[in-house]
Amino acid sequence: MIQKLFLAGVLAASPLLANAQTLVTAEDPEVVAALLEDLGFPASLGVDNVGDPMISSSAHGYDFDIFFYDCLDNSNCQAIQFSTAFDMVDGMSLTRAQDFNRDRRWVKVYLDDESDPRIEMDYNLRGGVSLDNFNDTVDWWQLLMEEFINYIDF
Repeated sequence: MIQKLFLAGVLAASPLLANAQTLVTAEDPEVVAALLEDLGFPASLGVDNVGDPMISSSAHGYDFDIFFYDCLDNSNCQAIQFSTAFDMVDGMSLTRAQDFNRDRRWVKVYLDDESDPRIEMDYNLRGGVSLDNFNDTVDWWQLLMEEFINYIDF
C-alpha cells in the first residue's frame, strides 16, 4: 500500500518536475534577454551602477530598462524591475501621478527632483515562473507603458 501511494505521488509530481526545467528565473540575464528578443523586443545586456545585470530595450519608440534585484555578488538574481523615465518640459504634478497610481495595480509612477515621471513595475522571479507568465508580464509592461505615454500625452 505504501509503495502504491509513493508511486502515485511520484507520478502526480512528474509534470511539475518536467515544468521545473522550463521555468524562467532572473538568475541568467542572457536567457531573459533572449526571451525578450523572442517576443520582438531589442535586448542589450549590460550592468547597472552597482554591477548588477541590466537589460536595455524599447517599446512604442521609447526606451526602457530591466534592472535585476536581490542578486548575490552581482549574479544569481531573484527579481527584475521594468523601468522607464520621461523628461517632460513642465514635469508632472504630484496629484496627476497619484491619480495614475490609484487606478493602476501593477505599475507605479514616481517623480524625480524635477517632477519628471518614472514608471516602474517589479516582478518576482524567485523559484521561477512559467514562460506563459513571463510573456504575459512583458505584455502587461508594454501595454501599461503605452497607457502611461497616452496619459501624459508624451
